[in-house]
Amino acid sequence: MFEARARVVYSRASKGMGLMFATIEPAQLRTLETWLAESRETSWLAANRRRSQRVLMAIPVRVSGQTGVGLPFEEETHTRAISAHGALILVSTQVYRGQRLTLSNVQTKAALECVVAHIDRHQSDRPQVGVEFMLPNPMFWHVAFPPKDWTPRHPDAKSHVKTSESS
Repeated sequence: MFEARARVVYSRASKGMGLMFATIEPAQLRTLETWLAESRETSWLAANRRRSQRVLMAIPVRVSGQTGVGLPFEEETHTRAISAHGALILVSTQVYRGQRLTLSNVQTKAALECVVAHIDRHQSDRPQVGVEFMLPNPMFWHVAFPPKDWTPRHPDAKSHVKTSESS
C-alpha cells in the first residue's frame, strides 16, 4: 500500500495519469522507490528478451570504470551469458544503472564501451550485472550466435546419438 499527497498534472485516456507528489513520508518513499526499481528491472528484462539469442558461456573479461566517488577501478571476472548486445557478468565493485564501463575480452584483447543496464543483487555475494554495448557487436565474442527463432528442439540442434562404443 502507498499513500501520499499529490496533484494530477496530466491525464490521457486509456494511458493513465501523471502525478506530482507534494509530500511523501519516508516509509512511503521507500515503498515507491521499491516499486519503481522493480518496474525498471521488469522493463529492462522485457526489452532485452527478444533482441538476440543469449548463450550461456563463461568468458574471461576485464571490467574497468570509475567508482561512485570517481576513483578508477579494474577487475577480472567472467561472463555468465553473452549476446550480440552485451553480457551478464559478476562484479565485486559496486556499480549503478546507467554507469559507463569498459569491457575487455581477455582472450582477444578487444575492448568495448558499455552501460550497466541491469543489476541483480539477489543471486550471490557478487551481483550479476547486465551490460549493454553502445552498439550491437556480435563479433566481440567470436561466437556464432543462433538465429532468433532457435531452440534446443530446433532440427539443426545437435542431439546425443548413442553408439555401441559409448555404452
